[in-house]
Amino acid sequence: MNLEGNLEKIREEFPLLSHYTFFNAASQTLPGKYWLKAMRECLQFQESGRIESIPVPDVASHPFLTNVFFSCIEEAAKLIHAKTTEVTNMYRVMTAANLIVNNMIEWRKGDNAVFTDLTYPSLVQILLNLSRRKGVKLRRIKNVNGEILLEDLEKNVDDNTKLVVVCHTTPFCGFTYNMKEVCRITHEHNAFVLDDAFQAVGAIDVNVHNDNVDFLITGSYKWQCGPEGAGIFYIREDLIEKINPLFHNYIWADIPGGFPFNQPDHDNIRSWDYPLVKNANRFNQGVCVTPTLFGWNSTLKFLNNLGIRNIEKRVRKLGGYLIERLKDINCKVLTPADPEKRHGLIMYTTGSHKRDLESFNMFQRPRLDEKPIKVSIRYLGGIGGIRVSTHFFNTEEEIDRLVEVQKRILK
Repeated sequence: MNLEGNLEKIREEFPLLSHYTFFNAASQTLPGKYWLKAMRECLQFQESGRIESIPVPDVASHPFLTNVFFSCIEEAAKLIHAKTTEVTNMYRVMTAANLIVNNMIEWRKGDNAVFTDLTYPSLVQILLNLSRRKGVKLRRIKNVNGEILLEDLEKNVDDNTKLVVVCHTTPFCGFTYNMKEVCRITHEHNAFVLDDAFQAVGAIDVNVHNDNVDFLITGSYKWQCGPEGAGIFYIREDLIEKINPLFHNYIWADIPGGFPFNQPDHDNIRSWDYPLVKNANRFNQGVCVTPTLFGWNSTLKFLNNLGIRNIEKRVRKLGGYLIERLKDINCKVLTPADPEKRHGLIMYTTGSHKRDLESFNMFQRPRLDEKPIKVSIRYLGGIGGIRVSTHFFNTEEEIDRLVEVQKRILK
């Protein structure tokens, strides 16, 4: 779809844009009419005593038994260029991260895990717990002016490394990795890569096969513009059968003929003593909510209809425009200018923490005749200031408004 030519129609999907100038997709995006409608329809189905898309009439309407569940997998796989067998739904990013670190990887004495000082704290919390329980050594790479250098990664990954954890796009300063190179360096030492792509998928074209990533996790409610409580879990195809998760869900036992509940000889051992399915669903924990899945399905179709390459082009363009406008008023941009190292998540500072806070407060409460400007203020790894997220629904005029308000404070 031509985004510029259909921008007004696209913006109508986000009614709150008439009340806010919204630059906060890195935190949580605005509700979209498309997914609100889908969730309401689901509740109406339930209220009327019928839930659509249940393939078997004699089972409860659990979300993971609906056709919508599998439609989400198809649309998610399309979005990240994966096979459907490599993808399943996941309730939250941290649910998936805990699953991978604590349930899917066998840790031994002497192993180490590598992360950076720009890695999101909840991921680090999981690694700290791992270190305390298993004695795994943690290696933290420090950023250099908001970037993680590949040569520093090479210095820290060795033959004792079991896992490298990175945020595809760092959540506060916006540095975006060359994931193909990260995976190349890591795989030379037979270690796994866990790609937390929460701040990337939905903003840029993430191709898991091209990157050769082992695990990718991402949630629904930031750049993907969907409801909270859904997300993508990806595992590389050749790893699926090599990993036997400690957490087993009986739903995904590979039983010939399906659930045996209605069979006279149903036995709770014999009827269920089968290996798990040979796809990513073997790692699914069964934690999902039916209305959310309906909304998530609508969201993924919405993104795929817009076209992720079209979205990336516009997001990077708007991010570049914001960088240039901020430089015009002598603000220091902390996100790399190189479009290959960033997208629309832009961090900048006025040069003073106090003035950054004043700016943030002014954005929330500008003049009475002006709409509030929604941004964030964040710090991590010695890098911080005002975080602005330019997404496909934003405009150059909205960026100009932000810059004009910022100029008032700098005078």
